[in-house]
Amino acid sequence: MNTSLKTITKMLVATMFSSALLMTTAHANNPAPAIKADAPNRYIVKKGDTLWDISGRYLESPWRWKEIWATNKQIKNPNLIYPDDILILCIIQGKTLVGIDTGEGCAGIEKQLMGKVEQEVVVTSVANSIPAIPLSSIQHWLDRYTVVRPEDFNSTPYILASKNRNLITASGDKVYAKGVPLIVGQRYGIYREGERYVEPKTQKVIGLETMQVASGIVTSVAENGISSLQLSESYGKEVREGDRVFVELDNSIPPVFYPAPAQVSRGGMIVRVMDSISSAARGSVVAINLGTAQGAKPGDVLTVYQKGPLVRDTLDNDNAVRLPSEESGMVMVFNSFDDISYAYVLSSELPLSVGDQLLPPPYL
Repeated sequence: MNTSLKTITKMLVATMFSSALLMTTAHANNPAPAIKADAPNRYIVKKGDTLWDISGRYLESPWRWKEIWATNKQIKNPNLIYPDDILILCIIQGKTLVGIDTGEGCAGIEKQLMGKVEQEVVVTSVANSIPAIPLSSIQHWLDRYTVVRPEDFNSTPYILASKNRNLITASGDKVYAKGVPLIVGQRYGIYREGERYVEPKTQKVIGLETMQVASGIVTSVAENGISSLQLSESYGKEVREGDRVFVELDNSIPPVFYPAPAQVSRGGMIVRVMDSISSAARGSVVAINLGTAQGAKPGDVLTVYQKGPLVRDTLDNDNAVRLPSEESGMVMVFNSFDDISYAYVLSSELPLSVGDQLLPPPYL
């Protein structure tokens, strides 16, 4: 990258939200990913490995793993790897590649790439494959949490009371909902209001986090519009008066994540560190102010930058000077909503905090 582009990149990191130019220039001048000097020529995949960790063994830029991955044309889902697979580093037609050794070493991988293996396409299962990140770290935020528009949430029916006026309700109990009459026989989710997400620049509420506390089946609707629900499942929380009732949201995510540089319409920032802690480290979950409206999707990788501190310039009348922003970690989006996404912290050189800035990884 020439000097002028480096200067532009530094300016973009400092000003943050001019990231569109950064993405354009980065992709226009894209050298091959750098292989680590100590990258292994052979690696046996172990249970507990993640795709990100394995990529980090070979690459200086782990998010670029797909550029050196030798895929077998005869296998559907060729990017999947499994425990006990043997990965080997090969140079094929001048390109450094990593592939799965089928017993013939690099010669076998070259055959697969050249299409010399005549066989039917084999469909591989994602079950037991190596995940991009530890799914146990994000499961809590996948199962029952979702982010909706506040105006949509506030217009839904709400729990008015329980049959026995219980303070605590559980599966099998009956509750009553007031609002738009529900459909008899339909299964609904019962959701509790949680965190409100605010766009830092405008202070506008851009999302409302909700937690599903129960599910229920509508058994009847009275003449006055009150709907009766029999609770079929509860999820570790009691149903309270004021909880909202609407059709269960599909919180499905891809069965496999493929980490790749985010292609979003602007930069963003961390707006919340989850689990009520003040700072995030590797393995933590954060919320960011980039969602599907900005192009964010599961698998997107973003670089985190911390704003440089203010220092006093003693040789210039003690004026305050802001030091440049510094790269402090990387995050990967695993669930996206309209203007908010949940992201997993892949790496952190420093503790990550609310207000830290985000840009797609630059090809520098």
